[in-house]
Amino acid sequence: MPTLAELKAKWFIRTDSDQTVLGVPCRRHSPGATGTQLAVSTDNNTVMPLIDGAAYMERWHTLLGTLHGQPGAEFMHAGWRFEGVKTLGHSVPGTDALQDVAAAQAAGVAVYPVMCRNLLMLRFNNATVIWLHAHGVWNAVMDNRFPAGGSNHQKFAVFKRTGMARAIMGSIDISKTRWDRPVHNPTDPDRHPSGKPTHDTGVLLIGPASRDVELTFRERWNDPTRTFGLEPLLPPLPLISSPLSAEPGTGTHSVQILRTYGITNATFGYSWHARGEFTVWASYLNAIRTAQSLIYIEDQYFLPWGFPPRFAATGARRDVDVVYQLGEAMKRGVKVVVVVPANEEDSTHAYQKYQRDLAVNYLTGVKAAGASGDVVVASLKNGTTDIYVHSKLMLVDDELVLIGSTNVGQRSMTHDGEIHAAIVDSANSFARELRKTLWAEHTGRPAATLDAPLAAYALFVADTAASAGHLKPYPVDPLVVYPPVAGTPPPGRTHSHVINHLVDPYAGPAALA
Repeated sequence: MPTLAELKAKWFIRTDSDQTVLGVPCRRHSPGATGTQLAVSTDNNTVMPLIDGAAYMERWHTLLGTLHGQPGAEFMHAGWRFEGVKTLGHSVPGTDALQDVAAAQAAGVAVYPVMCRNLLMLRFNNATVIWLHAHGVWNAVMDNRFPAGGSNHQKFAVFKRTGMARAIMGSIDISKTRWDRPVHNPTDPDRHPSGKPTHDTGVLLIGPASRDVELTFRERWNDPTRTFGLEPLLPPLPLISSPLSAEPGTGTHSVQILRTYGITNATFGYSWHARGEFTVWASYLNAIRTAQSLIYIEDQYFLPWGFPPRFAATGARRDVDVVYQLGEAMKRGVKVVVVVPANEEDSTHAYQKYQRDLAVNYLTGVKAAGASGDVVVASLKNGTTDIYVHSKLMLVDDELVLIGSTNVGQRSMTHDGEIHAAIVDSANSFARELRKTLWAEHTGRPAATLDAPLAAYALFVADTAASAGHLKPYPVDPLVVYPPVAGTPPPGRTHSHVINHLVDPYAGPAALA
């Protein structure tokens, strides 16, 4: 079994150097207002999976409650969408998330809620800010510092008091659309009527990794030019000047916190840095190129880079496309599993679906051309009801977990504000146990029967083909290939413009554009 040092050297990128992965920078952006840089990685953490929204929101609710009346209590929350979801379930008596925040402040907790202010989220988050201000939470703000057409898509919270700090992060906003349980019932009295069956993933971080999550929040909040981007402007927002969390860890997990910030105008974009950060992108590329046997992906988007797709190009532009690198891994004999949505969630679904079908057909074409590896692409359902896949994670060789808010595509890996965590552990069991937990949920098989990864892969493939458990084959259009064939042109003559400027824009290094 590899040592922890060997696992870190193998899977973590060098964020403290000018190393690149295929030209994608690994270095973090400058420390900005905090004057403190994130660690390359931290050891001695305890990481706990939070599978699906109900588990994540219950933990959020409980941790916030434990801060009441405690010395040095602070709560920092960053979300794309934040609203009054009943975190313990819609039919369960009790408070909702906004009432939880107001109650925490009334109990002496310093609370700092930050939400995204883009056109999609304005109607939800503006209503939240108005409600919180009306209940005395003056620190509630919306953040509009991101590239044009983008968002701050990070989803995390930090809960700290003297001598204790916890962080949670993943694909899950504290919102009505994200509350669901692993059973994913078509109707659920505990889920808000606006919600639907939705699969999500997150993690709880206990130990020094929570400090790096806190630093990520402080960079945004304490930026001296923040009044250009945080609304409303009045009353003046206080800086966070308390000591950083420093709880000593006793766990077995090593964690590397990764981010995306696109290159923008420093005044009206990500004003707390000047040159962007692409460590999530670099880490995905590094992991795929290092993989030897199995890559497992859950992703809401799973899009090739741009249109025309980069896998049809040559050179550096092609090489930095995650989908292209998955095909190269298959040529080395790696088995690839991808779980993606079959159903739509927004008005750009037709464009996303076409792009995703390009990616899926590219990978199946690599297999048909003689690759020694394999690929299976699945969606989720409960009976005849689709389960929307909102999770964003990748597991590699039962050794590495990458999990957070970042989707596979140009937008998440080069443009919007995102946060992800890379996780390995000294027992080398976390990735395997998480895979078994997820595959047990999806296949309906006991987790104990899924221990051996390649044997479990064969069961996953068979269950997908048979539509067993929650699995079903992803409904790919076999004719969606590049160049387009007769009968399957892109959805509209403006497809390239919509993909490259609206659905999946690029704000990465100019040399890789």
